[in-house]
Amino acid sequence: MKAFEYYINLDERGEFFADVRDSNGETVFEIHGFDLFQYGILLDKYDVDNLTDYLVDLGILPVGSSITLAN
Repeated sequence: MKAFEYYINLDERGEFFADVRDSNGETVFEIHGFDLFQYGILLDKYDVDNLTDYLVDLGILPVGSSITLAN
């Protein structure tokens, strides 16, 4: 199982930016804005379970991966 970390970098005044990083600290996916929330992909900004499923479905993360909230 591969482990990834989810970082919320900016969450204020109607702006949101977060990213998912691999064990080397390399960014593998970025979230800019609120589209993933508006389309119901993520329930809230801490929804790492649905984020994991979404990234596996897209082929960005391998099956069996996990994402933990880093900050």
